[in-house]
Amino acid sequence: MSIPYSLAIRYTVPGEPESENKTFPVAQYAQNLDMKAMAQHMASHGSKYNKGDIMAVATQLVDCIREQLLLGNRVNLGDLGTFYVSLKSEGADNAEAFSTSLIKDVNVRWRPSSQFKSLINEATFTYVGSRESQAEARKAEKLALNDKATIKPGEEKPEDGEEGGGLGD
Repeated sequence: MSIPYSLAIRYTVPGEPESENKTFPVAQYAQNLDMKAMAQHMASHGSKYNKGDIMAVATQLVDCIREQLLLGNRVNLGDLGTFYVSLKSEGADNAEAFSTSLIKDVNVRWRPSSQFKSLINEATFTYVGSRESQAEARKAEKLALNDKATIKPGEEKPEDGEEGGGLGD
């Protein structure tokens, strides 16, 4: 297992173009797994529960976490970590002047357990280039394949030194 990354140049002080530029890694993701895909993945690990069972439990867990957060509770899920809320608000001059109309947002927070905090100890990394360079490479590869597909037999031999290049030659 390896975490793919690319590199980006960023200001060391966000939003201040006069600050020094440095190169930082940016995690790249091969896929975005939804709950259904995760349930299928979990079921494939030899679980006695099928994808539907796992989906039902996960859906109920999400609903119950949300409910408990709205009741003002923290939800500690052991190795998964703890979910809780924080409030974004405008400030009041004093306690008497404060009203809930000043609360602008409720943010869900996650405090990871030690199993998630120590990922650096197990992680390996693979440089994959930026999404932009990957897209350019795919486009160039498709153009090259299209060019090869339009060569008529006898016009030009493939550049890789193989005759024909297809199956059954």
